[in-house]
Amino acid sequence: MVKTALKNPYAVIVFALAIFVIGVTAISKLPTDILPTFKTPAVQVVTFYPGMPAEVMEKDITSRLERWTGQSNGIARQEAKSMIGVSVVKDFFREDVDPNTAMSQVTSLAMSDLYYLPPGTIPPMVMPFDPTASIPLCLISVSSPTFDETKLYDVAYFDLRNRLQSITGVIAPAVYGGRLRRILAYVDPFKAQARGLSSLDVINSIRDSNVMIPTGNAKFGVLDYQINANGMVPTVPELNDLPLRVGYGPPTYIRDVAKVEDSHQIQTNIVRVQGKRQVYIPIYRQPGANTIAVVEGIKAQLKPILERIKGINLDVVMDQSVYVRQAIRNLVNEATLGFLLAAAMVFIFLRSYRPTLIVLVALPLACLGACIGLYFTDETLNAMTLGGIAVVIGMLIDESIVVLENTARHLHEGASQFEAALSGASEVMRPLTIVTITLCVVFFPVVFITGIGKFLFTPMAKAVIFAIVTSRLLASTFVPVCAARFFRASSKSSSEGEDWFARVRGRYLDLLERVLRLRWLVVGAVAALFIMSMFIFKFIGTELFPQSDAGQFTVHVRGMTGLRVEKTEQLISEVEKAVQAAVLERDRKMVISNIGVLLDWPAAYTPNSGPQDAFILVQLAEHHGRSTFSYVDELRKKIAGAISRNRVQLRHRRYAYCRAQRWSSVAH
Repeated sequence: MVKTALKNPYAVIVFALAIFVIGVTAISKLPTDILPTFKTPAVQVVTFYPGMPAEVMEKDITSRLERWTGQSNGIARQEAKSMIGVSVVKDFFREDVDPNTAMSQVTSLAMSDLYYLPPGTIPPMVMPFDPTASIPLCLISVSSPTFDETKLYDVAYFDLRNRLQSITGVIAPAVYGGRLRRILAYVDPFKAQARGLSSLDVINSIRDSNVMIPTGNAKFGVLDYQINANGMVPTVPELNDLPLRVGYGPPTYIRDVAKVEDSHQIQTNIVRVQGKRQVYIPIYRQPGANTIAVVEGIKAQLKPILERIKGINLDVVMDQSVYVRQAIRNLVNEATLGFLLAAAMVFIFLRSYRPTLIVLVALPLACLGACIGLYFTDETLNAMTLGGIAVVIGMLIDESIVVLENTARHLHEGASQFEAALSGASEVMRPLTIVTITLCVVFFPVVFITGIGKFLFTPMAKAVIFAIVTSRLLASTFVPVCAARFFRASSKSSSEGEDWFARVRGRYLDLLERVLRLRWLVVGAVAALFIMSMFIFKFIGTELFPQSDAGQFTVHVRGMTGLRVEKTEQLISEVEKAVQAAVLERDRKMVISNIGVLLDWPAAYTPNSGPQDAFILVQLAEHHGRSTFSYVDELRKKIAGAISRNRVQLRHRRYAYCRAQRWSSVAH
């Protein structure tokens, strides 16, 4: 391969340029995230029966759907939650099950069970979801100095949510907070009773009188007219004029026993942003979507909405892409620093800028080759893949250094540039090939790991293997061609740098001779160190991920059972004051509280199960002075002393955009 490359230098240059062009294109299209995509299929079944008690939902709907959908092939486990009028069943499948197969199985089984569900049950809604994305990618807060909560909810639900759903990779499932607009008839029971009427009579009158009846068509000449009997009431006040009873004395109208108003349904979910009632939409990311691209698409979509709807403010808060960017930036910076330090070492020991420049070109090409492999294997740019590339940077440089050093030796012995490049590369190809195969063999068994480790470490192993193989190809083609073209024989047989290196090597040889004379002492010391390390090994904690300050934590609060949502809001106000007292103002960026639950579609995406439940999201400033962990510890003490008869739980993020969280609790 070396000889062929040296005889066809232009083909080698084209090969290197192809790696560069394809690699840059692959990087621009690779999804970016903090962790690899967890390809674990999961499907949720959400069923509604408005007003049905939670215990009846559990017995008559949830348990039936669990039994039926539990017959799916490849199902690993199930989770279920029953609330007033809402049933949520989540089916988790093994990672070897195709997501489309899982979806079709659950849909068929859920629809088959519809016959056995109580009459009036709304047909189950079956949707796939990402079981690892328990945290929204970001929140879109909707506020206004002039609009009330009802108008804010309408804007978020009808205008904002539909536009966000059109963005690639976005899941905007629900709207939290606000009030749902409803036309309500407030019946005076005494007036109705005096006229021999009830609330059902009011309901029937509004339903029967406010209709659109298609009555047929009429043909006049060559035209065909569709005729409708329009009985729809155009305005809310006119509903008061609908008749309740006619034919027995003076007619009775709705206004005689009730008052119809444009109002809202009873509020069961309250959202507070920075202490003020607002509305927000949680944004989830579809599996495999580019986190940064999704957030940028959302921000771009908000601009035309603001231009069309005056008087509202839309803000992207709790943005997880900030931490994704930060984590990726840190990894790239560390890898770049290691790359520059390695290049400096090459310059120091080879004492020439020419081999240093060759290494500076070959190493990025090897990294681009790894990105090409990741792109064609449907992986993402994340902490694991970039970490794998960073780990093997030294190995990638080693292959080029070995070839360049051997080429320099042949040049020093008087060989021509072509002969030195050919001999220098050919002589080391066998050991380099063995090293490459060894590294690939070491990382290859990672693909046989199962569970969460498979999704974490398989992408890293792929990145390492792709980088090593690309580096091996470059070491046998690109590096010899560059060496044959740019290397020059040194005119000096010795230099100050060579003398310095010779002195260092001489001292090392002296030390090695002394150690070899005391070989048993050295072996004993190493054995003692090994035994000591095995003894202290059991005292070292074990973690799937190391602790990392992501700058966010969550406070979960549960009041006494049956507590009204307004009283829960008062309790949350006390907790918010404790948060403000514990977290310095310069470090506190955002505090969002979600109180109660809207017993509709949003119930499937919230940890709250009733009006007594709430959670508070606290986001710290990007450059906060104190760690999140210290704030959590301090807040735990303040809450323990300030709030009684309520259960409070605090959890902090273990790492940016994490999927696993640690719980701490304070119960009273």
